[in-house]
Amino acid sequence: MKKNIWIAAGIAGMLACQPQTEARAEVSVHISAGDRPSFVIDRRPEFIVLPEQGFSVSVGSPYDIIFYGNAYYLFDNGRWYRSSNYRGPWHLTHENRLPGRLRRHNWEDIRRYRDVEYRRHDRRNEGRDDRRDDRRDERRDNRNERRQDEGGRRN
Repeated sequence: MKKNIWIAAGIAGMLACQPQTEARAEVSVHISAGDRPSFVIDRRPEFIVLPEQGFSVSVGSPYDIIFYGNAYYLFDNGRWYRSSNYRGPWHLTHENRLPGRLRRHNWEDIRRYRDVEYRRHDRRNEGRDDRRDDRRDERRDNRNERRQDEGGRRN
């Protein structure tokens, strides 16, 4: 019996004196939807019309998106995707299934057309929006001053 007690005490001592180790676990879950990736687009992208090409291209979006014929076409990593809504779902589309107006241009050209048209558009509107915004700000400032004056008179 004494022998069993000494063995139990020895095992307990070894366990108590053993250095503590950290337990680490990492979980990574990837759910694939086949050829339908999920692109995160929080709000409807702004588009600029390319009149000579006959379609619209997104401006300021993290993705290259074209709007043509009531459909959205997204180009990402050399692949084309199509959707009826800018939020998706996006379906892989082979280049030979794209509308002819899109197929005849490569993305470098489309980006260049977009940038040229954007600068042209920007020059046409240069100063207009700023002045309008300034007038609104002045009106708001004047309203706030009037309210403060009226509040001071009431007291």
